[in-house]
Amino acid sequence: MREYDLIADWYAGDRHPANGRPELDAFIAALPPRASVLDVGCGNGIPITRALLAAGCDVLGVDSSPRMLDRFQQNCAGTRFFCCPIQTCELGARAFDAAIAWGVIFHMEHAEQRQAIAKVASALRPGGIFLFTAGDEHGSIQGQPMDGVPFRYWSFSVDGYRDLLHEHGLTLVDTHRDKGQNIYYLARKGGGAA
Repeated sequence: MREYDLIADWYAGDRHPANGRPELDAFIAALPPRASVLDVGCGNGIPITRALLAAGCDVLGVDSSPRMLDRFQQNCAGTRFFCCPIQTCELGARAFDAAIAWGVIFHMEHAEQRQAIAKVASALRPGGIFLFTAGDEHGSIQGQPMDGVPFRYWSFSVDGYRDLLHEHGLTLVDTHRDKGQNIYYLARKGGGAA
């Protein structure tokens, strides 16, 4: 996304790798050994992709920002990636044990979120898990600028995400808010609550 091209340098220096670490650790602990993971909105690879690689996962990154992916190549050398929106990404017949979309879904308008969730669901193996961050109220808001660049955010309600996930064979098994007010959704393909 164009906005992230504009803030790529600032973003690389302003992130706090400890943010969301309990959620990331729990996600990694739920994965099978050498899990294949689709990292949607992988950005520069820090901290998500790096943590997945350190845990022995086979990661495929997807991001639409060429400048963020320039840094991804430096930070996660040799890790495969696609430069495109997830909605139009050609993943072929590849199936993943898990997918993660940290800090990206809420940048998509509602129709794009529907397409993104459909794409992720189609790429997951049965029993695969999907962790993403999003809002919990239906609508859109103008958020605080990052490094002077304005960002707009879109969200469904929790029930809206539950219904959307269900449409694509995913079951919402958990949702919670962390101390920083980030909202996490965990879904499983074809399964009940964990």
